[in-house]
Amino acid sequence: MLEKAVVGRITAALRRLPGVVVRKRHGTVMGLAGDPDLYGSINGRHFEIEVKRPNDPSSQLTKLQTERLLEWKIAGAITGVARSTDDALAILGLKRPPAPVWICAGCQQYRWQSDEPPARCPNCGHIHFDREAA
Repeated sequence: MLEKAVVGRITAALRRLPGVVVRKRHGTVMGLAGDPDLYGSINGRHFEIEVKRPNDPSSQLTKLQTERLLEWKIAGAITGVARSTDDALAILGLKRPPAPVWICAGCQQYRWQSDEPPARCPNCGHIHFDREAA
């Protein structure tokens, strides 16, 4: 998928949200090299998002892009790198990451998805749970 398509999807999704203004930064002679692709405001707070192609290890931040994001972050903006609409929503605090999965240490059969493990396994009654590796 081209970066342009990811930018379009993210922009369209953010424009549907109340309290969000988003703009695509176009590279021109008036612009500053390395500035992030998207900028805007969410409920009055400025954000800067660099967009990269998903599932492409070669699509990485340049040193200059990293420096520009850091400048914005130090100035108080919300910053991040998005490879999808979900990434952009998470950067803006609009989507929680999935809760961890807990596995019963006794029977190793019961799985529970929540921020905290259950008090007791309904299968074997065990009270110890291990967090499943991501």
